[in-house]
Amino acid sequence: MKGNMKNLKCILEYDGTDFHGWQKQQGQRTVQGVMEEAIEKIHGEKVQVHGAGRTDAGVHAWGQVCSFTIDTRLSVKRIARAVSSKLPGDVRIRSAEEVPLDFHARFSALSRRYIYYLRTEPTAIWRRFFYVVRYSLDAAAMKKAARYLLGERDFASFTTAQASKDGTTQCLLTELDVQQTGAVISFTAEADHFLHNMVRIIVGTLLEVGRGKILPEQLKEIACKKDRNAAGPTVPPNGLFLLEVEYPE
Repeated sequence: MKGNMKNLKCILEYDGTDFHGWQKQQGQRTVQGVMEEAIEKIHGEKVQVHGAGRTDAGVHAWGQVCSFTIDTRLSVKRIARAVSSKLPGDVRIRSAEEVPLDFHARFSALSRRYIYYLRTEPTAIWRRFFYVVRYSLDAAAMKKAARYLLGERDFASFTTAQASKDGTTQCLLTELDVQQTGAVISFTAEADHFLHNMVRIIVGTLLEVGRGKILPEQLKEIACKKDRNAAGPTVPPNGLFLLEVEYPE
């Protein structure tokens, strides 16, 4: 390994509307793809960028964490500034720091925290960032139902078949909260890791509770069935944000 090798940890903010998700895919515009292109433009070599969460198409981030190693004499501040100058307007590096070479944005993470926003009134300005529903919701019932999913359990009912690449659908969900302020309802979820579409399916199921179609206590029964057909619909991606990622001190 060369003596100038640096491992950089960056916190990214992005509007996911025009991205086909985080993960690089042939012929698609992705956040990982534009990050790697920007680094190559200033460094002259291809560098692999690792993300803490593989956000889907249309999902946004306030606190996505990525890491990459680069052989350079430049300071972290200068690298971040140079890479930022090559990024499109819908991605921003919020902060950058040098971390130990064994740090990995995904595998070193302890937990991820997401927030999902919806509005019960139409909006023209915020339509890219809120799911708009045209029916009333009982936020108190949804908040009560959310408690039944806390803890470590099998979340097979709240994911798609694409989630089980590692052979398990077990997750430790440490936070699931519902808050309402006027026409805005937010759903905050934190877990050691999330399965494919897990947050969006949980929110879709809670909306069925809010509409009175499912009783709050039925959430535990739905989880025990380990059957995707038992849970509610998958809500659209535009209301979902990767809020922050937690790492050991």
